[in-house]
Amino acid sequence: MDEVKKIGGRIGQLDLLNCLLFLVSPLLALPTIFAGIYKKKQISLYLLIIFASLITYQLVPADDYDLYQFYRFYKDVKNLDFDAFFKILLSKPDFMVYLAIYLFAKAGLSGQVVFSICTFFTLHLIYLVYNKFALREEISNKYYVLGLITVFFSFELLGLYSGIRNILAAAIVLYSFHEGLFENKKMKGLLLFVLAVFTHFSVLLFFPVYFFIIIKPLKRKTVLIFYLVSFLFLFLTKEYLYNMAIQLPLTEAIEKKIKSYLLGLDFTERGNLKSIAALISYKIRVSWIYFANAYILITYKRNSNYRDLVVMLMGLLNIFSVAPDIHMRLTYLIELLFIYLLYYEYKYRHNKLFIILFFIFLIPSFVVNVMVYRDYFMNSLFNVNFLTLIGILMKKVELVFLW
Repeated sequence: MDEVKKIGGRIGQLDLLNCLLFLVSPLLALPTIFAGIYKKKQISLYLLIIFASLITYQLVPADDYDLYQFYRFYKDVKNLDFDAFFKILLSKPDFMVYLAIYLFAKAGLSGQVVFSICTFFTLHLIYLVYNKFALREEISNKYYVLGLITVFFSFELLGLYSGIRNILAAAIVLYSFHEGLFENKKMKGLLLFVLAVFTHFSVLLFFPVYFFIIIKPLKRKTVLIFYLVSFLFLFLTKEYLYNMAIQLPLTEAIEKKIKSYLLGLDFTERGNLKSIAALISYKIRVSWIYFANAYILITYKRNSNYRDLVVMLMGLLNIFSVAPDIHMRLTYLIELLFIYLLYYEYKYRHNKLFIILFFIFLIPSFVVNVMVYRDYFMNSLFNVNFLTLIGILMKKVELVFLW
């Protein structure tokens, strides 16, 4: 384990070189940034996260993308007083991003800055937890880099670079699970969970898992039974799932949300019906679930609280498999936690092989993901502005709003 080094370390010449190159051109700095990441330099990783966040700064969204709607919201509220804005906020149960947009707008920051900050915090939380796993399990340098790439390959690019709220909420829940389970900071984890729910309502689905794994842990046998029974839901319909859900003591707002997702065609289903390419893309995007289920079943004798967490989350994924839009949103968090499980069990026999196989398994999904949204990124990023940091920061995203 000679190549295993503590993540972070002192600031060295490579860190200074990376920072100087980054100030001139983030693109020019990428080769040496990756060299620093291989040596587990924290500064290099942060520079890469900043670079990935600057992509959001450059993007010019089409009018059917969520990011376009966020820009419109920014324009609508930046001149409102707080009383008028508060009335709008009351209609949004998951209000945190909207509140941040308003506060940043009143502070004079552009929408580009606001949304880039959201991307930064999303990636920061995701890779913060990954680093904690890598440090805890003494991951070798080459597998550390492979893990960083695997995590990036797992992202749904439109979710990261347009949806913003959902994947940010998932990142907060990810950190919440880590703090509650590994640091035994259950109350901190719970408060983070509440923050995540106020960021995007859909992550409320993860709360029963937080409760039964961290607050009142179930026995491992019970978790396995739940997981095995969850496969029965693969044969149900959305309507049947809806009828089961409304039997629970829910608020009117939650019932309304459930109805919008479980009755009729959801957003993902409509897209899949309109385009064979969209259907194929969706099937490839969620194909990792077969690998994950196979891994869990093959290695079922392994025992840990973290494994129980992932197993229960995979059961939740099975339950909502008949509702593609919910199913896709759940994968934002669960796929990351499964990748971390592979590294958490790094020292088990054959796990390095599983890590490599899963990385290979994700390549088609990532390629399809890039191909589907290539025009979105190429039209925004392939310009002279992206060659230098000053050029990136000088670019202004100007959108036309017809209402």
